[in-house]
Amino acid sequence: SEPDMPLELRQVMLNTALGDSERMRKLIQDFLTLSNLESGRIQWHLESLPLEECISLAISRTRTRINTEDLPEIAIQIPQELPLVRVDGDWLVEVISKLLDNACKFTPADGQITIAARCNDSQMLEVIVADTGRGIEPNRLEVVFDRFYQEEGALRRTAGGTGLGLAICRQIVNSWGGQIWAESAGKDRGSQFHFTVPISENRHEQMSLVTSG
Repeated sequence: SEPDMPLELRQVMLNTALGDSERMRKLIQDFLTLSNLESGRIQWHLESLPLEECISLAISRTRTRINTEDLPEIAIQIPQELPLVRVDGDWLVEVISKLLDNACKFTPADGQITIAARCNDSQMLEVIVADTGRGIEPNRLEVVFDRFYQEEGALRRTAGGTGLGLAICRQIVNSWGGQIWAESAGKDRGSQFHFTVPISENRHEQMSLVTSG
Protein backbone atom coordinates (compact mmCIF):
# COMPACT_ATOMS: atom_id res chain seq x y z
CA SER A 1 0.00 0.00 0.00
CA GLU A 2 3.05 2.29 0.11
CA PRO A 3 3.12 4.14 -3.25
CA ASP A 4 6.82 5.04 -2.95
CA MET A 5 8.00 1.53 -2.05
CA PRO A 6 10.28 0.07 -4.75
CA LEU A 7 8.82 -2.90 -6.59
CA GLU A 8 11.79 -5.10 -5.61
CA LEU A 9 11.32 -4.41 -1.89
CA ARG A 10 7.58 -4.99 -2.20
CA GLN A 11 8.27 -8.39 -3.79
CA VAL A 12 10.73 -9.30 -1.03
CA MET A 13 8.19 -8.46 1.65
CA LEU A 14 5.44 -10.41 -0.12
CA ASN A 15 7.70 -13.45 -0.53
CA THR A 16 8.61 -13.29 3.17
CA ALA A 17 4.95 -13.15 4.18
CA LEU A 18 4.06 -16.03 1.87
CA GLY A 19 6.97 -18.11 3.17
CA ASP A 20 6.00 -17.48 6.80
CA SER A 21 2.35 -18.36 6.18
CA GLU A 22 3.32 -21.58 4.39
CA ARG A 23 5.57 -22.56 7.29
CA MET A 24 2.71 -21.85 9.71
CA ARG A 25 0.36 -23.99 7.61
CA LYS A 26 2.83 -26.89 7.72
CA LEU A 27 3.31 -26.46 11.47
CA ILE A 28 -0.43 -26.60 12.15
CA GLN A 29 -0.87 -29.56 9.82
CA ASP A 30 1.99 -31.51 11.43
CA PHE A 31 0.82 -30.63 14.94
CA LEU A 32 -2.71 -31.88 14.22
CA THR A 33 -1.31 -35.04 12.63
CA LEU A 34 0.92 -35.76 15.63
CA SER A 35 -1.93 -35.03 18.05
CA ASN A 36 -4.21 -37.49 16.25
CA LEU A 37 -1.49 -40.14 16.20
CA GLU A 38 -0.69 -39.77 19.90
CA SER A 39 -4.36 -39.92 20.89
CA GLY A 40 -5.06 -43.00 18.78
CA ARG A 41 -7.63 -41.27 16.56
CA ILE A 42 -6.05 -42.50 13.32
CA GLN A 43 -7.88 -45.32 11.54
CA TRP A 44 -5.34 -47.55 9.83
CA HIS A 45 -6.18 -49.18 6.51
CA LEU A 46 -3.67 -52.00 6.50
CA GLU A 47 -3.00 -53.92 3.31
CA SER A 48 -0.25 -55.99 1.72
CA LEU A 49 1.91 -53.74 -0.46
CA PRO A 50 5.24 -53.82 -2.30
CA LEU A 51 7.73 -51.48 -0.65
CA GLU A 52 9.02 -50.29 -4.04
CA GLU A 53 5.73 -48.57 -4.89
CA CYS A 54 5.73 -46.59 -1.65
CA ILE A 55 9.35 -45.53 -2.18
CA SER A 56 8.61 -44.34 -5.73
CA LEU A 57 5.63 -42.28 -4.54
CA ALA A 58 7.69 -40.76 -1.72
CA ILE A 59 10.51 -39.76 -4.09
CA SER A 60 8.02 -38.18 -6.50
CA ARG A 61 6.47 -36.21 -3.64
CA THR A 62 9.89 -34.97 -2.51
CA ARG A 63 10.90 -33.95 -6.03
CA THR A 64 7.66 -31.99 -6.37
CA ARG A 65 8.32 -30.04 -3.16
CA ILE A 66 12.04 -29.38 -3.59
CA ASN A 67 13.80 -27.60 -6.45
CA THR A 68 15.51 -30.24 -8.58
CA GLU A 69 18.74 -28.22 -8.64
CA ASP A 70 18.93 -28.37 -4.83
CA LEU A 71 18.11 -32.08 -4.63
CA PRO A 72 20.95 -34.55 -3.94
CA GLU A 73 21.13 -37.73 -5.97
CA ILE A 74 18.74 -40.36 -4.62
CA ALA A 75 19.84 -44.00 -5.11
CA ILE A 76 17.58 -47.00 -4.47
CA GLN A 77 19.13 -50.27 -3.32
CA ILE A 78 16.20 -52.66 -3.00
CA PRO A 79 16.53 -56.44 -3.49
CA GLN A 80 14.25 -57.81 -6.21
CA GLU A 81 12.63 -60.50 -4.10
CA LEU A 82 11.42 -58.49 -1.13
CA PRO A 83 8.31 -59.73 0.69
CA LEU A 84 5.22 -57.55 0.79
CA VAL A 85 4.73 -55.36 3.84
CA ARG A 86 1.54 -55.09 5.92
CA VAL A 87 1.00 -51.34 6.33
CA ASP A 88 -1.22 -48.39 5.54
CA GLY A 89 0.24 -47.31 2.21
CA ASP A 90 -0.50 -43.59 2.51
CA TRP A 91 1.15 -43.39 5.92
CA LEU A 92 4.19 -45.41 4.83
CA VAL A 93 4.68 -42.95 1.97
CA GLU A 94 4.42 -40.17 4.57
CA VAL A 95 7.18 -41.75 6.70
CA ILE A 96 9.56 -42.19 3.77
CA SER A 97 8.78 -38.69 2.47
CA LYS A 98 9.55 -37.06 5.81
CA LEU A 99 12.81 -38.98 6.13
CA LEU A 100 13.76 -37.95 2.59
CA ASP A 101 12.88 -34.32 3.29
CA ASN A 102 14.99 -34.44 6.44
CA ALA A 103 17.94 -35.91 4.52
CA CYS A 104 17.62 -33.26 1.80
CA LYS A 105 17.75 -30.45 4.38
CA PHE A 106 21.15 -31.51 5.68
CA THR A 107 22.76 -32.92 2.52
CA PRO A 108 24.35 -30.64 -0.11
CA ALA A 109 23.20 -30.88 -3.73
CA ASP A 110 26.43 -32.72 -4.65
CA GLY A 111 25.82 -35.32 -1.90
CA GLN A 112 23.86 -38.55 -2.07
CA ILE A 113 20.84 -40.11 -0.38
CA THR A 114 20.38 -43.88 -0.43
CA ILE A 115 17.22 -45.85 0.29
CA ALA A 116 17.84 -49.51 1.10
CA ALA A 117 15.84 -52.39 2.59
CA ARG A 118 16.47 -55.82 4.03
CA CYS A 119 14.70 -58.54 5.98
CA ASN A 120 16.13 -58.45 9.48
CA ASP A 121 14.06 -61.38 10.76
CA SER A 122 11.11 -63.51 9.69
CA GLN A 123 8.47 -60.93 10.59
CA MET A 124 9.92 -57.43 10.01
CA LEU A 125 11.39 -55.56 7.07
CA GLU A 126 14.02 -52.90 7.74
CA VAL A 127 14.17 -49.73 5.64
CA ILE A 128 17.21 -47.43 5.71
CA VAL A 129 17.38 -43.83 4.49
CA ALA A 130 21.06 -42.81 4.52
CA ASP A 131 22.71 -39.54 3.50
CA THR A 132 26.17 -38.03 3.16
CA GLY A 133 25.19 -34.82 4.95
CA ARG A 134 26.25 -33.11 8.16
CA GLY A 135 25.63 -36.07 10.45
CA ILE A 136 24.35 -36.18 14.03
CA GLU A 137 26.28 -35.88 17.27
CA PRO A 138 26.16 -39.16 19.28
CA ASN A 139 24.37 -37.53 22.21
CA ARG A 140 21.53 -36.36 19.91
CA LEU A 141 20.67 -39.63 18.19
CA GLU A 142 17.67 -40.13 20.50
CA VAL A 143 16.45 -36.56 20.96
CA VAL A 144 16.08 -35.95 17.20
CA PHE A 145 12.76 -37.82 17.47
CA ASP A 146 11.42 -35.48 20.17
CA ARG A 147 8.67 -33.10 19.14
CA PHE A 148 9.85 -29.61 18.18
CA TYR A 149 13.51 -30.68 18.19
CA GLN A 150 15.57 -28.70 15.67
CA GLU A 151 19.22 -27.91 15.19
CA GLU A 152 20.24 -24.61 16.74
CA GLY A 153 21.75 -21.48 15.28
CA ALA A 154 21.99 -20.47 11.65
CA LEU A 155 21.40 -24.03 10.45
CA ARG A 156 17.99 -24.01 12.12
CA ARG A 157 16.98 -20.86 10.27
CA THR A 158 18.19 -22.04 6.86
CA ALA A 159 16.97 -25.65 7.11
CA GLY A 160 13.44 -24.70 8.11
CA GLY A 161 10.96 -27.41 9.01
CA THR A 162 8.51 -27.72 11.88
CA GLY A 163 10.51 -29.92 14.25
CA LEU A 164 7.67 -32.49 14.19
CA GLY A 165 8.51 -34.66 11.18
CA LEU A 166 10.62 -37.29 12.97
CA ALA A 167 8.22 -37.39 15.92
CA ILE A 168 5.40 -38.16 13.46
CA CYS A 169 7.50 -40.90 11.85
CA ARG A 170 8.11 -42.51 15.26
CA GLN A 171 4.41 -42.51 16.12
CA ILE A 172 3.43 -44.09 12.80
CA VAL A 173 6.09 -46.81 12.89
CA ASN A 174 5.46 -47.65 16.56
CA SER A 175 1.72 -47.96 15.87
CA TRP A 176 2.48 -50.84 13.47
CA GLY A 177 4.70 -52.59 16.01
CA GLY A 178 7.93 -51.40 14.38
CA GLN A 179 10.89 -49.41 15.62
CA ILE A 180 12.75 -46.36 14.32
CA TRP A 181 16.24 -45.17 15.21
CA ALA A 182 19.11 -43.03 13.93
CA GLU A 183 22.81 -43.79 13.46
CA SER A 184 25.71 -41.50 12.61
CA ALA A 185 29.49 -41.54 12.86
CA GLY A 186 29.40 -37.89 13.94
CA LYS A 187 29.54 -34.39 12.53
CA ASP A 188 29.88 -34.13 8.74
CA ARG A 189 29.92 -37.91 8.39
CA GLY A 190 26.36 -38.49 7.24
CA SER A 191 23.46 -40.16 9.00
CA GLN A 192 21.23 -43.20 8.62
CA PHE A 193 17.62 -43.48 9.69
CA HIS A 194 16.31 -47.02 10.13
CA PHE A 195 12.76 -48.20 10.67
CA THR A 196 11.02 -51.58 10.62
CA VAL A 197 7.58 -52.54 9.34
CA PRO A 198 5.75 -55.87 9.52
CA ILE A 199 5.99 -58.33 6.65
CA SER A 200 2.68 -59.47 5.20
CA GLU A 201 1.65 -62.96 6.30
CA ASN A 202 -0.21 -63.36 3.00
CA ARG A 203 3.11 -63.25 1.15
CA HIS A 204 4.46 -66.08 3.30
CA GLU A 205 1.30 -68.08 2.62
CA GLN A 206 1.67 -67.48 -1.13
CA MET A 207 5.34 -68.56 -1.02
CA SER A 208 4.36 -71.71 0.91
CA LEU A 209 1.70 -72.57 -1.65
CA VAL A 210 4.15 -72.12 -4.51
CA THR A 211 6.75 -74.29 -2.75
CA SER A 212 4.29 -77.04 -1.91
CA GLY A 213 2.86 -76.94 -5.46
